[in-house]
Parts: sequence; structure tokens; C-alpha cells
Amino acid sequence: MTEITCPYHDACGHHFDSSALDAADGAFLKSALGKSMTFMFLHCPACSRIFQFNPVAWTAQASEAVAPKVAKKSGKQLEKLLAREKVALPQAYLDHLHSGKSRRDVAVFSDEDPFTLYSLDALCKEVDVDGTRYLAVRQLAGFAQALEQAAGAASKQAAPFSPAELAACLAIGEENTRILFIDSRDNEALWIYHPDGGDVDKTRLTVTSLIGPGVC
Repeated sequence: MTEITCPYHDACGHHFDSSALDAADGAFLKSALGKSMTFMFLHCPACSRIFQFNPVAWTAQASEAVAPKVAKKSGKQLEKLLAREKVALPQAYLDHLHSGKSRRDVAVFSDEDPFTLYSLDALCKEVDVDGTRYLAVRQLAGFAQALEQAAGAASKQAAPFSPAELAACLAIGEENTRILFIDSRDNEALWIYHPDGGDVDKTRLTVTSLIGPGVC
């Protein structure tokens, strides 16, 4: 089942395939399905209205009696939101996202599907981690808290990152449920977090390699 019906039947009621969602909403839906989320917001590609969506039950619900068209935040507004949430992306990478020339995905392993890289807008989308909402870029803070509560400080999960170090890492992309993130200890190395087991893997990539013309 991939068809969604806009819940604003009087004003729209458009039937569309989930592939018709814009890139940010499409990536968010893919992530929500992987995490079995039951609540999120999407935008109708026909009328641009925002509505509630349950990816597990695959049901859409109007979020307002008459929902206004939602204006997309500008780059400046998104950057202010990141600053307010104390998100400090490497400046060169932030400038790269602003450039409009940033790549949409990156091959981390030659024999596996590429990771989808978050746009500036996608970094600021909210995701649910154990019932708490986080900006996508800050979602590892939620996973770090869950790991610490579940296994205590002595847990070997996410080693060599301490819970505090993992919480400070910034997520910049995903593939299915796996999360690509920047090492908070040097703001350069890229790692992968596995939500299903709480493990991490170091990649051969760096923030600098994403900005360059190709991944070496």
C-alpha cells in the first residue's frame, strides 16, 4: 500500500502515491516506516496543506479544520532554528548545504544502498525517538538517552562513544534505519549508528569528502 488520500476532502481530497511527496517528506516517511512511528506530519503535493499521518496504520487525518498553506522556511530561518537548538554544524558543510549544489546521497559501502543525505530543511524536521520529538540532526541525543536508561553507563553499546559524546553527534543522513553522523569529538569523521542494536561503525568518509567533487 503506497497510496495516500489528502484528508481535506472538501478543498482537495487528492489521491497520490507516496513517491509523489517532496524529497524531505519522502525521506521522513521512509525513516518513520523504519522506526515504526505512528505519528508524523506530511504535506499534500497537490494543495500543500500539512496533515497528520500514521505510517503504521497508513491513515491520514486533517490537523486543522481549515488548514492553511504552509510556507517553507527560508535558509536563514532554518539556520536560526539550528542555532536556537545549539546545533553547530561544521561551517564549511553548512555553507555547502546553502550552496544548492549539495549531493542528495552518498555511497558509503560499494555493495550496499547509498545513504540519503539530509537537506537543510530535512535536518530541521522533527522525528520521534521513544516518544520524544527531536530535530532530525539531533536525534542521536534521544538514542543515547535510551541506551543509557536501558543498559546503564557500563554498557558497551555505541563504544567508543560515551553516552554524552554520542548525544552530541549530529545526524546528517540515513539509509533505512541506519543513521550517518558526524563524530562530535573532531567534527570531521563520519560514523554509522544502528538503532536496532545501538552499535556504531566508522566509515572511510569525512565531512570534507562530502563537500568535494567526489568521495575518494
